[in-house]
Amino acid sequence: MSLPTDESLRHANDCGCCQGISGETPARVENRPGLSAVAYRAGTHAQFKETMLARLSGSRQGALRALTTRTDEDFAVALLDAWAVVSDVLTFYQERIANESYLRTATERMSVAELARLIGYRLGPGVSASVHLAFTVEEAPGALGPASNLGSAALVVLEPPPPVPVPAGVKVQSIPGPGEQAQTYETVEEIEARPEWNAIRPRLTEPQLVTTSAGSVMLAGTATNLQKGDTLLLINDAGVTRVARKVTADDDAGRTRVDFETPKLSPAPARALSPGSITDFPEATVLDEKAVKQIVSKRWSASDLSALARVQGWSEASLTAAINEFVSRRALAPDRGVFAFRQRAAVFGYNAPKWLSLPVAMRHTHKKFPDDPSSTATEAGAFPSSWDDQTLEDDAKDGGVLRKIDLDSTYQNIAGESWVALRAPGKAKFEVETYKVKEHAEISRSDYAVSGKVSRLKVEAPSTFPAHFRIRNTTVLVQSEQLPTADIPIEGAVSGASLTLGRAYLGLEPGRTVILTGARSDLPSEIVSETRTLREVSVEAGLTVLVFDRALAHSYVRDSLTLNANVALATHGESVAEVLGGGDAARAFQSFTLRQPPLTYTSAATAQGSQSSLEVRVNDLLWEEVPSFYGRAPGERIYVTRTDSEGKTTVTFGDGRTGARLPTGQENVKAKYRKGTGLGGVVKAGQLSLLMTRPLGVRGVVNPLATSGAGDPERLEDARANAPLGVLTLGRVVSLQDYEDFARSFAGIGKALATWVWTGQRRAVHLTVAGAEGVEVDPDGDLGKKLVGALRLAGDPRVPLVFESYQPRFFILSAAVKVDPAHLPEKVLAALEEKLRESFSFGARAFGQSANLSEVLALMTGVAGVTAVDVNDFYGTDAPPAAGEPRVRPRLEARRPRPGSDKTFPAQILMLDPRPLSLEVIP
Repeated sequence: MSLPTDESLRHANDCGCCQGISGETPARVENRPGLSAVAYRAGTHAQFKETMLARLSGSRQGALRALTTRTDEDFAVALLDAWAVVSDVLTFYQERIANESYLRTATERMSVAELARLIGYRLGPGVSASVHLAFTVEEAPGALGPASNLGSAALVVLEPPPPVPVPAGVKVQSIPGPGEQAQTYETVEEIEARPEWNAIRPRLTEPQLVTTSAGSVMLAGTATNLQKGDTLLLINDAGVTRVARKVTADDDAGRTRVDFETPKLSPAPARALSPGSITDFPEATVLDEKAVKQIVSKRWSASDLSALARVQGWSEASLTAAINEFVSRRALAPDRGVFAFRQRAAVFGYNAPKWLSLPVAMRHTHKKFPDDPSSTATEAGAFPSSWDDQTLEDDAKDGGVLRKIDLDSTYQNIAGESWVALRAPGKAKFEVETYKVKEHAEISRSDYAVSGKVSRLKVEAPSTFPAHFRIRNTTVLVQSEQLPTADIPIEGAVSGASLTLGRAYLGLEPGRTVILTGARSDLPSEIVSETRTLREVSVEAGLTVLVFDRALAHSYVRDSLTLNANVALATHGESVAEVLGGGDAARAFQSFTLRQPPLTYTSAATAQGSQSSLEVRVNDLLWEEVPSFYGRAPGERIYVTRTDSEGKTTVTFGDGRTGARLPTGQENVKAKYRKGTGLGGVVKAGQLSLLMTRPLGVRGVVNPLATSGAGDPERLEDARANAPLGVLTLGRVVSLQDYEDFARSFAGIGKALATWVWTGQRRAVHLTVAGAEGVEVDPDGDLGKKLVGALRLAGDPRVPLVFESYQPRFFILSAAVKVDPAHLPEKVLAALEEKLRESFSFGARAFGQSANLSEVLALMTGVAGVTAVDVNDFYGTDAPPAAGEPRVRPRLEARRPRPGSDKTFPAQILMLDPRPLSLEVIP
């Protein structure tokens, strides 16, 4: 057969019978680096068909050499078309398989998981949220505890109820909000709760120092019957009278404040206490007034005081009650403190008639005074010319050792050893002198042309009465009453790393977690809570002093602050116990699937930051979970778990060569685990309040803080970035990049930034982290502690580490937008807001990344339908513009630590404010 000529080929092409002369498969495959998907197809349906038709046209021999038609209606061409379809399908799946072979391009979770397993990496299964729960215990003083009599002091106190054990595994359920589901949390530690730890108060008052120079005094009670203008006597080492300028009764606090000329309360100075020792008390010392006084006069560590109680055989509750009772009844000595004069009197003779107004015969009767008042000579040379100038000293000459004062009437309530004050006008002001009454008697007296029954007081006077105290102008303040003083309120907020409590609390020990709740001093309308761990606990002067592991994050209004020490850590997840099935020794790699997914993983100080809650027992023997069977011995009781994309967990046992096979049995494989994990279990503060299991004596529970530390199962894009990190670090943390990579791959952590800074004379690693979905990570929380612990295990524990949570920073944006008339304005604005929120979200921004006005304008004008933009507001929420300042700033900065600096601060992430955007359409 001759070959076709050019003319015949041209004729064939004109009729279409020679279609597909050149082959198009296999197609050339080229992929540049960095693609998210690779091309791996040898051809498509059209290319395969063209190639086969070309092969057909180039045939020189065979049964089809005479086939000249190329129409699809021909059966031969239809057969080629069918095989082209088959080839297209096969190459499509071949390309999909090729994409699943690379970590960057794989789209199936199983593919990424298996690829990661090749380098020993396991996709993060997610981690459950954790929170500290504050339990409230029933408090009924004396209901369960007997009364204690402390020896000669006759001090009777009621012991509080005994401690209440709160075991691990107590279930607490949340009260769901609209659109939410109830979440179950369980405690993971056992604690001992006490009623007196429900709401511990800080020290609100302190002893006041009553001095003669005091500007104010605080009195106990509100029924003092004091008024403005009353005279009070203040006695410390000496005595002085003060006139009340203001009297303020506080019914809520049960005390009265009296202010004088220069109002100011004076707290007693703190005393330096020597440390107490167990050896200070002989063996078998009785817990009486003397022993308690000795304890209160010392400074004790909590452990030493508890040890003293055990050595002496005292119950801790009795010792606590005795110390608190002793401190509460502190009183001043009878001759010290504040005294009020309840009665005003005059001196006998104050109402005597004028001397010159008397008849001469009557003046002659009073022989002490001459008839001629102008005469300078007097009988005995010691009396004034008339009784008009008679002084108290003139009248008291016959008082003997004690000087006498005769009052104008009888006053039955004047007691011995009470105080009396003489008040008379002086040269510039009223002069006051105070004396102690030694004797009081009622007598009849007739003198100065008056007579009557009067009270005669004999007072202790070291010298004569001053001359300005005259009979006519002297006021006598009598019937003194000692007023009980009250401790004065402590001014100032609670802050720092230490806190003095209002009483003694034995049993609090270092290492216990407490929750503080109160109003912020800088923003009293906001009630906040925070957890702290006790580093030191001591008892000083009968009051417990706490030292926290670090300073408080907020400053609190003192009388609003409460502290709960009945705190237990809880994590999200509900316990499940189920029978997986029966073992079969004839089967290799026998597998079971847990019936109630998802399996709970809790935060742990491991490389991945999580640990499984699964516990598998076979014939009641505990088997161990391992990452893989590779290198395992035949008899090891081990298993591996795998979690699919739907969250179902499969448990697989060995084959007898790498790991033991399951022994044959009937329903002998049992599992205990917890279900529930991820961000779905996050609840707000105060939502966990339903006790599903109620230990005896527990009244209630609440979570003062929102849950934290949760993380969803690792996403594919995260796994692609995190999987190589294990190979880079080789399980060790050495460089700054290692710290950053390790933290970033830790369960519950979304972003991390590591730099080095100076702390004193040493270099330190400064690590800033952000939780999943932008949640702040409390360094003292469960997740923060586990991450630091894992870093210490993987790195050098001697390298100083400064660990901080990132600081979210937000900016305000408002603008007017010109919309293309062809587009719907409401849809353009919705798309515009979506674009802005996506571009300035937590996931899209880096630590320290600034936001430029030009960047915002480029994003907004890039949205379809937007023709012009006029930005009205662009500024940070933490630095709003003042009046007259521009509301649009060209650049907004976010801080990040500078390497080598000696100043440490958390890095910031600048994001769009979550409040609704103010976008309007320009008409």
